[in-house]
Amino acid sequence: MAVAAVADTSTDEHAPRGAGARRPAPFVRWGLATHLVVTALVVGGIVWRLGGAFAYVLDDPAIHLSMADRLVHDATWGVTPGEFQSASSSPAWTTLLAGATLVAGPVVHVVPLALNVAAGVAVVLLLGRAPQVLRPARDRPADATATVVLVAVVLFLPGLAVVGMEHTLHVALALALVLGAHRWVVDPPGPPVAAVAGLAALATLVRFETTFVALGLAVGLLVAGGRAQTRRAVALAGASGAAVAGFAVANRAAGGGWLPNSVLAKGQATGASADGLGPVDVTLRLTHDRVLLALLLVAVLHLVLTGCRSRTALPAVALVVAAALHAALADVGWYERYQAYLVALGVYVLLGVLAEAPRHLRTRLLWAVAGLGLVLGAVKANLLVKAPLAADDMYRQQYHAALFLERYYEGEPVATDQLGYISWFHGGPITDFAGLGDREVLERDGEPRAELWADLARERGFRVVVLYDLAAGFDVPEDWILAGTWRIDGEPVTGVSDSIVFFATTPEEVEPLQRHLRAFEADMPARSHLELDENAELRAYALALEEGDAAG
Repeated sequence: MAVAAVADTSTDEHAPRGAGARRPAPFVRWGLATHLVVTALVVGGIVWRLGGAFAYVLDDPAIHLSMADRLVHDATWGVTPGEFQSASSSPAWTTLLAGATLVAGPVVHVVPLALNVAAGVAVVLLLGRAPQVLRPARDRPADATATVVLVAVVLFLPGLAVVGMEHTLHVALALALVLGAHRWVVDPPGPPVAAVAGLAALATLVRFETTFVALGLAVGLLVAGGRAQTRRAVALAGASGAAVAGFAVANRAAGGGWLPNSVLAKGQATGASADGLGPVDVTLRLTHDRVLLALLLVAVLHLVLTGCRSRTALPAVALVVAAALHAALADVGWYERYQAYLVALGVYVLLGVLAEAPRHLRTRLLWAVAGLGLVLGAVKANLLVKAPLAADDMYRQQYHAALFLERYYEGEPVATDQLGYISWFHGGPITDFAGLGDREVLERDGEPRAELWADLARERGFRVVVLYDLAAGFDVPEDWILAGTWRIDGEPVTGVSDSIVFFATTPEEVEPLQRHLRAFEADMPARSHLELDENAELRAYALALEEGDAAG
């Protein structure tokens, strides 16, 4: 209801499109067809590559699925029954998945995909309410090409769908927020302040970066001037800030930090990433996505040339402010998802700028948009093509490692640096060396890893550890014994390495671990193989003797 309220617009070409249209605009029809067809092709490629199975291109969606499952069945906010862990970066998305878990049953694995497809539809519909400069048709190839490129490559909606996380929903809510605030300026009186402020709070609980957008809109409203706009600016900033503060207080009261573990671990102003606040670091993040950089330059140039007095000034100011805050405090990349909402705001600004351009130049400008979208979005286009290979990485490594632990170590404590599918499939205590699902690990991040991991093994009693070989490196305690390695064929796309390793933390666990690995070998997926460490039992025997001598 709130999204519908803030998205209602007029039919003026230079203002967002409203409910007066009798049928969907050509952009909407072509945009929806592009989104659905390309997504279907990508998903079909994944299912074909995985021999009928489905996996996401990253391991992270399973963290949210695991937490949703725990919330429904154990009333626990975390990945281990009865143990609070703020492992989700999106409290609203996890809650939404928990509700879906109650009704989805055996197909819950594809719920994130379905929600992302639906959110992608909402994104296209919302952009269809932007200034109508794109009218794709068979006899308008520039419009058609630009629409396809914007939806599939620039907005990256099919790619975000198979990421399986909250980013597409965040894009839709951020767009609806901007459209609602924009109407206050171009089509007064616009939607109720309470509706837009409520949307700001909801979007913030989907992704905390919404605060950047709310602050950007607040700055834009203040630039527009007037007491009414000042009150609205305060309402937006206050609603988003209240959502962050409310979560922080609740999370802290439950035993977590002021923000989710993942935000504390990955944010540029927190944890181990707090040293990335220099001007060079911020600039590199800002220029990582060339599509975003180009859209940002369009917004800045437009503001300079128009003196912040155009109909597109508000969303342009919001984009500039939000992008600057994001580059300073958040991350970019990792399957081009973190900055997706900024790119969508940039597309909205671009459509507004094109609407104000001379009509006789539009065809040329649209060809330029399509060409630059393909060139600057080459990374995204490449990720779309390689999505089946990326999903195959996750399927052959994390997915099957989780099945292995579920089969042989169900209910027992284990440790890993890959929380996703392992936390979802394996029932039992989990030590997360990445800290996303383990606040103690996060708080002890400055300690030498070998000592920390050894302490955790003694305190928590896990006997089996699953890691990427690169994560193991020189950090594994000396008395842990490598039992075996799983290797996948080919260069990984989203996998950190082509190998995951299995360690026994005690000499007694080496023989059963190798036996279980050998038994599971028949169920390993295609294009992967097991390499048992031939010296493992000998090393276990030697360590057992050393421990016996020390005890004697």
